[in-house]
Amino acid sequence: MQISRIYRLREELQRRDISNFIVTRLSNIRYLCGYTGSAGFLFITPRKVRFFTDFRYREQAAEQVSNAEIIIYKDDLLKELKRRSFNLKGLIGFEADWMDVATYEQLCYVFSSALEWTPTIKIVECIAAVKETQEVDKIRKAAAITDEVFSEILKLLKPGVRELDISAEISYLHKRKGASGDSFPPIVASGPRSALPHGLASDRKICLDDLVTIDMGCVYDGYCSDLTRTVVVGKAKQKARTIYNLVYRAQSAAIEAAKDGMSAKKLDEVARKIIRDKGYGDRFGHGLGHGLGIEVHAEPRLFFASDDILTAGNVFTIEPGIYIPGFGGVRIEDDIWLRKDDAEMLTNSTRELIEI
Repeated sequence: MQISRIYRLREELQRRDISNFIVTRLSNIRYLCGYTGSAGFLFITPRKVRFFTDFRYREQAAEQVSNAEIIIYKDDLLKELKRRSFNLKGLIGFEADWMDVATYEQLCYVFSSALEWTPTIKIVECIAAVKETQEVDKIRKAAAITDEVFSEILKLLKPGVRELDISAEISYLHKRKGASGDSFPPIVASGPRSALPHGLASDRKICLDDLVTIDMGCVYDGYCSDLTRTVVVGKAKQKARTIYNLVYRAQSAAIEAAKDGMSAKKLDEVARKIIRDKGYGDRFGHGLGHGLGIEVHAEPRLFFASDDILTAGNVFTIEPGIYIPGFGGVRIEDDIWLRKDDAEMLTNSTRELIEI
């Protein structure tokens, strides 16, 4: 599996006339060679792929890393690189988003001064955006676990329960049901706090007739899910019902419209126009969605200024929302696998308004 990923990366590097490439983002290293540790450095040259890590990860690297020569350095990565003669020629690319200036300057010193360094943006991430079947299967399993947890959480929602207690139960249940953990800290925002798009759980107690937004996801075998539902603990007020139905309609239209070759910007506009036409355009300030994979926020990016083009094999969220300060908010989010001729929803929790 990683062989084809390295091959695709080399094809892209060749297209850009880049002979050598350094990967420092850990999620990209995992994608390319399978390593899941917290210290690693992947160096790709025209003929070799070398993975560097320290003594702590000797056994882990031997077990996980494929299609790369494993080099365990004793003291310091930079010293190890300096000790070796790579005889490099041509351009050397690096991940500009993930390499700090100090590391860049040190590497420039270590390697030949004849090399020309070139920054790159999201080369690996864009390759990883087109999912292999086995990757989709892992995301589907993560989504199924999160669906199960959401069903359990509904039984716990009642007046007097703290948001923090619900958040803790989400994390606990994800692991109980087979996930390695949350893909991000669960968002539980009730009452007026549901107007906070990223309202992390607080010690606020849920009240009768509150809107409660729950945004949750888990990691299964390295791949993430992401689900948001807004429910009412009690009876929905008319205003809450109105904005819920509008968000539901906007999300449904976007799911139906998603097509291979469509611009992400255009898909964002499908949902945004529905919300804007009803006078809530200024209450939907974030993008329509984001890619899913090893990272919970990945490529492609679905928002009004995106230049991304949706491609068969992409897995992404569709999550419009309306947020009214002092009142509350609604967001509905699902995970979508885009195929050549259609799209499959990987999350399956009901999207109908739930009153508890």
